[in-house]
Amino acid sequence: MYRVVTKYRNGTARPVVEHGPWHPTRQTADDWAQILRAHGYVAHIESQGGLIDAGLSGGPSDNGDLLAALSSMA
Repeated sequence: MYRVVTKYRNGTARPVVEHGPWHPTRQTADDWAQILRAHGYVAHIESQGGLIDAGLSGGPSDNGDLLAALSSMA
């Protein structure tokens, strides 16, 4: 299961973080993330094990395995 996490600013000091619904495939989550990025949002892909991509380059994060391990420990 995968979901898209978006971040944006609404005029306050802290960014607004929204967690989207869970999708059964990564491709579906990637499609939604690309659409949201096209509209100016910072979008990350997250699995049930943790963050998958950084949302900046559109590709997987170099630290994806570390992030997944740390999130499973929490």
